[in-house]
Amino acid sequence: MKKRVWWQRRAQALVMLLCLVLALFLIQLWLITLALEDHLAEHSALAIPTFLASGGCFLVNLMLLRYIHDLDHRREEG
Repeated sequence: MKKRVWWQRRAQALVMLLCLVLALFLIQLWLITLALEDHLAEHSALAIPTFLASGGCFLVNLMLLRYIHDLDHRREEG
């Protein structure tokens, strides 16, 4: 019974992290769209910061996905 509760908590944590990844991905997509629109309108004052923010979201997503991968493939200890 104790092992079942542990697996349920682990599954809930993974689902929560995947929802966070999805939310960050949508924010990144929105930011890159804004950056491209501003670049095409020749407003480089806003295009560069939004592009950098989108890149930051991308890096955070990569770190979260790597953490999820490591957490999912980690063997049960004990």
